[in-house]
Amino acid sequence: MYSSILQKNIYLKYLLVIIAGIIFPYAFSPHNFKILIFISLLIYFYILFQSDEQESKKLSFIYGFFIFLFGVSWIFNSIYNFGGQNLFISLLLTLLFIFLLALIFVPIGIFINKDYFSHSIHRRVFIGSSIWVLLEWFRSNLFGGFPWLLLGHSQTGTYLEVIFPLLGTYLVSYIIVSSALYSALIFLNQGKISKCFFGIIIIIVSVITINIFDRTWITHSAQGINFSIIQANIKQEIKFSQNEITEIKKKFLFSTLSRKNRDLVIWPETAIPTLYHHDRQFFIELIQKMGNKTSLLSGTFRFDKDSKKYFNSLVLLNKKNEQFYDKRHLVPFGEFTPLPAVFGLLAKKLNIPMSNLSEGDGKTTILSLHKINIHPLICYEIAYPYLINTGYDNFGLILNISNDAWFGDSSAPYQHLQIAQVRALETQKYILRSANTGVSALISPKGRILDKVDFGKEGVLDGEVYGTKGRTPYMYFGDYPILMLIFLFTFFILKNRLRNNG
Repeated sequence: MYSSILQKNIYLKYLLVIIAGIIFPYAFSPHNFKILIFISLLIYFYILFQSDEQESKKLSFIYGFFIFLFGVSWIFNSIYNFGGQNLFISLLLTLLFIFLLALIFVPIGIFINKDYFSHSIHRRVFIGSSIWVLLEWFRSNLFGGFPWLLLGHSQTGTYLEVIFPLLGTYLVSYIIVSSALYSALIFLNQGKISKCFFGIIIIIVSVITINIFDRTWITHSAQGINFSIIQANIKQEIKFSQNEITEIKKKFLFSTLSRKNRDLVIWPETAIPTLYHHDRQFFIELIQKMGNKTSLLSGTFRFDKDSKKYFNSLVLLNKKNEQFYDKRHLVPFGEFTPLPAVFGLLAKKLNIPMSNLSEGDGKTTILSLHKINIHPLICYEIAYPYLINTGYDNFGLILNISNDAWFGDSSAPYQHLQIAQVRALETQKYILRSANTGVSALISPKGRILDKVDFGKEGVLDGEVYGTKGRTPYMYFGDYPILMLIFLFTFFILKNRLRNNG
């Protein structure tokens, strides 16, 4: 009945796909209606199975467009509010970005439709799941990547989170897509329902079994680090104002000097928005007042005299030494201009502060404090697990500093925090997260938020954190096992199809 209605009414298909795209982002933080990810995929796949290839490609583009329109339109905030407040350019760039992201969904329509692999239930599922995950991987890595709203990220706090330390986010995405495809095929009622139920049962039994035999891959250090995270809640519209620098310094000084007994005081990304060598004396004098025990870790802008380059950096400073980490994965247009010959004029028009930075060379990826390695990640570097260089023999933790004020009061800071939770699960390491306007948090190796300072609040997060030693299977193998499995599935199925057609 429903199939015949859909086949006769293309406008109903478009409407349902739009609804499916709109509800997709609400499975992620801050909303966390996890079931919506499954409902969204179920509607989408069911409609594709009722459509030919041309329709499926159009429907897939529309699906992707509305996912990102409702899921990442916060990009407009940063472009408009901090790029000159040009409404036309900000809207144009935001829509162009969403348009390009939506194009990535078109190949799904090519491989999932009523004609392709119509004779085999399991082939439909294997191919559909594989294509989805490959496209997520391309989106995460192509042209710098945008690993936002990956299916797996939505599953923090569910039974699927035991998968993260084993084979990472993409396997979680694969399981979700496979479940949705089998369920959509059940509703088609093509006389092969038993095969669909068998596939779903295999997935459920596998996940339950992994949960039952879940294990810990790490050990904790005996000695912890007492820390204080300063969330000063500096609004972005005043952060780069020269008239406000003195007040910003006073705010950080007041909160920091009251924490003299801590091992580590953490400031967020670019806490003092000036060049470090201009304000080095300010930091040195602060450390002298803090005593011998306390180290200060702060985001800062750094100028390297030898290379004549500017960096978005992090400094770990105490009376004995200062250690620097330079951000390796920069934000296009926000921190550098890609293809200056093409986009140079646009960058000048936007006039975003400190948007001529250079990438760090990666020579320093680990800082050291009290025999515990600190793995630093600045801003959305936390979205790239390959940037985390953990080892077997040293206790360590992950530290992420950020300035999510760029995105205003939107879902971005919460999505960013959820991505950090996934990294904690994959590495089974504690994560200290310091964000200028929030959300600052202490995240456990199980991905739990143990304590936090809410978004838009000024406050200090005090606590104790431990290093962990060991390596999860995911940190050892990375994404290679799931990507190789997907490649083999796709290769042999396509090879078999070509042979049959020949």
